[in-house]
Amino acid sequence: MVSSWITSAKLVLRAALLVLLTGCGIVTGSRAPQPVSASPSSNAAPVALAGLQLGYLWQTGQHNLYPILGVTGATHYGSATLSADGNVVNAAATTSPSFSSILVLNKDGTIQEWELPAATTTALAAHVPLDSSLIFSPSGTSAVVVSSSAHIAYVVSGLPSRPLVASTALPSGFVTGDITVSDGGALLVGLMPAGGVGVQFGFLSETHSYSPIGAVQGWGGAAFQPGNTANAVIVADALSGQLTYIANPDATSPTLTSLSVSGLVEKAAGVAVSPDGKWAFVADGGKPQLVEVSLQASGPAPAVIPCACTPQQMLPLTSDGIFAITKNVAGQPDWILDARTAQPRTFFIPAIAIPASNQTASASPPKQPDRIMR
Repeated sequence: MVSSWITSAKLVLRAALLVLLTGCGIVTGSRAPQPVSASPSSNAAPVALAGLQLGYLWQTGQHNLYPILGVTGATHYGSATLSADGNVVNAAATTSPSFSSILVLNKDGTIQEWELPAATTTALAAHVPLDSSLIFSPSGTSAVVVSSSAHIAYVVSGLPSRPLVASTALPSGFVTGDITVSDGGALLVGLMPAGGVGVQFGFLSETHSYSPIGAVQGWGGAAFQPGNTANAVIVADALSGQLTYIANPDATSPTLTSLSVSGLVEKAAGVAVSPDGKWAFVADGGKPQLVEVSLQASGPAPAVIPCACTPQQMLPLTSDGIFAITKNVAGQPDWILDARTAQPRTFFIPAIAIPASNQTASASPPKQPDRIMR
């Protein structure tokens, strides 16, 4: 009788422990994600991990590209994607439910595209300046490789399976970082005006010479709506916090509409648009928050998305609504926005250990504010 009671008590305790662990967000099981890795002795592209949905991030301190594994709120970095031979200067990636596309800038000035899971490698361009930055479009079907020193942009369209590259000279006065690309390969470019005050922005594409559209006091980011036609782009003013919706930016007379942010944005530091094109997200560099703004007529009022971080950018990592909102710093966690649900939320990825061992460092989770519901 006593033995039976002890056995029952053990079962109850085990069940209670399981509930406790599940409630705390601890993920266990034999089917945990395994790192995406590349063979150090081969230049072949790595094999994509089935179910990898949170994208990749370039780590400047580690000088490598790392996959984000796990689920929202319980993530970690996997092993480095690129071989550790020091040949890669910069890399960026975009991920969708069906593919991942990685752009790699090598020390010899060549740009390559890796398509996963097809494991194909395509040479895109040569003699590319090594100071070039790599930027993907909202859906990852296009990208732009930008060199501020050479004042040239290499627009890559047709990703992932049929990439085409076209080089475009940037207008005089181009400001480093003040550029965004559409899914169709069109560009919105920021320039320093002749008077040196504020930033002028305009439309540029392979078939459309640069044409100015408007100006902001300071560049606070810009993003095209997803889709192969560049029918709309949103621009933020870093100083006023104001958002402007620009319809038909390639037209002779684009339509500019001011979007209300209800005074919530203190210092715009980046802009993104939801995959369905109904919401804009503004990274607020002046407060620990992002602001969600409806792009629909008579839509809900702007709402705050809290973050225990200082947002610095809105970098699309996946085509379905995952964005990097901080720029990586050695030893610090990276913060992500998950906009795939009706109530977007932020979460962090523990920092990679400073010794380059491809292991994740242990980190205590920062206190996460409650989501302000809209």
